[in-house]
Amino acid sequence: MIEQQYSITRTRATWKPRVAADDLPFVKDSAGNVLVALNGDAEASYTGTGRTLVGQPPYTCLNDDAGTENEHMTFVDVDELPEGVVFDYHIDGGFNNNAVIVTWKIQDPSRYRIRWVALKTFTGMQLKYIMPKKFPPLVFALAAEDAFAYCNKIPCEECAFRCKSGFELYALIEGIGIVKRSMDRISMLNLDKIK
Repeated sequence: MIEQQYSITRTRATWKPRVAADDLPFVKDSAGNVLVALNGDAEASYTGTGRTLVGQPPYTCLNDDAGTENEHMTFVDVDELPEGVVFDYHIDGGFNNNAVIVTWKIQDPSRYRIRWVALKTFTGMQLKYIMPKKFPPLVFALAAEDAFAYCNKIPCEECAFRCKSGFELYALIEGIGIVKRSMDRISMLNLDKIK
């Protein structure tokens, strides 16, 4: 008999985790630096009950009227990117190993350059810098609740269950701003199946 092997990164969640819809709070200070606010006076908590719990990370309770000189950043939707700039993702791995693979293509690097990519997850965030000579893809490894999957299909088929719905990708692209991409799409192949 073959013994089932479980990865340390495998989720133990018995239902799909959820997170508040709030965006990660990126701000620009008076010197032009882009910062992300991580915490306020509030503790991490949940709203809802039972299987309808929604995670409320501390950044969802930051006070917008704190008298700060920081300017809240606005986002450019991925659909508004100029021609020649592509920012995309796919999900890879099944129950035991789960990752978000980020890809990008910039036809004119003298005009646009990607500086970093941040991933909002159910339990927090990850941020990776695009180092010199770094080419796509960029891999965000997931574990525990963030690795929740309904099935074990590798790669993800982007079905109607949308396991990563609530995740957001953000990328600072020089010459454009912070680009936001939601991770809730359904593949057209799967959309045809549910009609």
